Amino acid sequence: MTTLEAQRARIARKLEGQHFMHHIGFEITRIDLGEVEGRMPIAPFSLQQMGYVHGGITATLTDIVAGFAAYTRTPLEQNVVTSSLHVQYFAPGYGDSLRAVGRVVKAGSRLHYCESEIFVVEAGQERLIAKAISTMAVV
Repeated sequence: MTTLEAQRARIARKLEGQHFMHHIGFEITRIDLGEVEGRMPIAPFSLQQMGYVHGGITATLTDIVAGFAAYTRTPLEQNVVTSSLHVQYFAPGYGDSLRAVGRVVKAGSRLHYCESEIFVVEAGQERLIAKAISTMAVV
C-alpha cells in the first residue's frame, strides 16, 4: 500500500467518527497528498437570519478540509488537532452548494500550516466566499 493509499484508508476510518460533518451533509470528495476537497448542499438549517450560509458553517468547513489535508502529511501513528484558525469572509454565501478545499502550505514535525478556501456554487458557477489560515498541531 502506498503512503497516499494508507493515508486515504486512515482518513476513511476517521471520517466515520465525524458526526457533525455527516449531520450537516458535508462529504469529502477528493484526498490527495497535502490537499483535501469536499462539498455540502446548502440547506435551510445552514442559513442565518438574512438567508446566507452561517459563518459557523463556513468556518467548520475550513477546519475540516485543513485538518484532513494535514492528516495526509502526518505519520500514520500520529493525529492532528486544530491549534489556530483564522477565517476571512469575502462575500455572503447563497446558492446551491459549497465547495471547500484545504491544503498544507508547510508540514512540520509538530505543526502543519494550512490554508482553506470556500466557494459557493450557484447554477454551475463558483464564487470564492471565504479563505482561512490554520495551524494543525501534530499529537
